[in-house]
Amino acid sequence: MGRATRFAATAAGLVTLLAARADATPQASAGMTTGAALTDMRAENGPRLAYHLGGRFDVLLLRDRAGTMALGPYLDVATAAFDTFETGGGLEWLVPTGDSALILSAGAFARTSRFGWEPGATGTIFWGSRSFNYHSTYSLGLGLFLQGRYGLAGDGRQADAIAGVQIDLQYLALPFLFAYEAIAR
Repeated sequence: MGRATRFAATAAGLVTLLAARADATPQASAGMTTGAALTDMRAENGPRLAYHLGGRFDVLLLRDRAGTMALGPYLDVATAAFDTFETGGGLEWLVPTGDSALILSAGAFARTSRFGWEPGATGTIFWGSRSFNYHSTYSLGLGLFLQGRYGLAGDGRQADAIAGVQIDLQYLALPFLFAYEAIAR
């Protein structure tokens, strides 16, 4: 065994012994998004104000405690005034800002509307609470978001601006859980 090989093996052994254990566990979340959308911004008859309703599901990786950054994938489904059906996904980056968090995300979507099928690009800024659950892989989230959607093809080539609130699905389930517990007693 050569001198360089022995040195590399020794260094690798020391790093293994001295390195801190990484306990980063994935943290999943599911929420409902609701708010106002300014749609058809590139159409001749636009823009128009519409109701936005959607769902967002994500998994944050590389996070081992509260107050640390994380990266992960997300999936979402949405509708604008029940005239469109939109699905998409991408990558998000959680940046802690004290007691709250800023989540920046970008991705792609596919939309079907009166203009037909259209692919597009989307970007979102979320600001609010995003907990870290030390006992489970599910973490709660609640906050405000701004989102832009830009269509890349099709006759309509839509562009939308959306502002709203994202509410974790567990918060929405609480009244039903309380009612069940009250009835079951």
